[in-house]
Amino acid sequence: MVINLLKHLASLLTILFFLSFPAYSQDMESRALVVASQEAVLSSELAARIENIAVKEMQRFKKGDLLIQFDCSLYEAQKDVVSANANGALIKLKSDEQMLQMRSIGKYELELSISEYEKAKSELRIAELNVERCQIKAPFDGAVEEIVVNTFETIQPQVELMKIIQTDILELEMVVSSEWISWLTIGHPIKVYIDEIQKEFNASISGIGANVDPVSQTIQLKGTITNTSPALLPGMSGRVVF
Repeated sequence: MVINLLKHLASLLTILFFLSFPAYSQDMESRALVVASQEAVLSSELAARIENIAVKEMQRFKKGDLLIQFDCSLYEAQKDVVSANANGALIKLKSDEQMLQMRSIGKYELELSISEYEKAKSELRIAELNVERCQIKAPFDGAVEEIVVNTFETIQPQVELMKIIQTDILELEMVVSSEWISWLTIGHPIKVYIDEIQKEFNASISGIGANVDPVSQTIQLKGTITNTSPALLPGMSGRVVF
């Protein structure tokens, strides 16, 4: 009798075990929005005239591609002047080093020459940076969302030039039941079916919200799509299967 009781108890525990984990026995679904992993508003770091805008709105580009070219005549001329001053300071420094060896000048005069040369080098670096800033290059693979200036306009520092988005890495934004965090982990594989293009993509959970919405009892998730396509664009949406 005791043995039969133990068998019935074991069977009951087995049934309760499977009933307590319904999430693992069937697919869980959610809606998701495709978003760019990074957006940027590019602005000028100097006052200059726009010589060329190398891209158009909605055009794609690669990291390092030229986006905007400024007229750099003034900054290049300033760099030439500062470079000549730095070269002169170096010549004087070398001369003073020789004169110190011959005891024609004191150590104080040599230290002044060293200081003048270091100052000239710093000024040259500033001039070089200004010339480098005459070109704005793409910080990542992406596309132009909006251009807010025109060629031949003279702009001031911190003026917005264009908005760009990253397209080589796309993410998913989802809102799911807070109960799911009992089994969801970073790296959990998922699949997303995009409505607009009727295609399936692999992805994984890359972020779990830091708090639960107390009203809806939901939590935000982020996913990273691992096999992107040129047809997949930010703003599309689809069904995610966990």
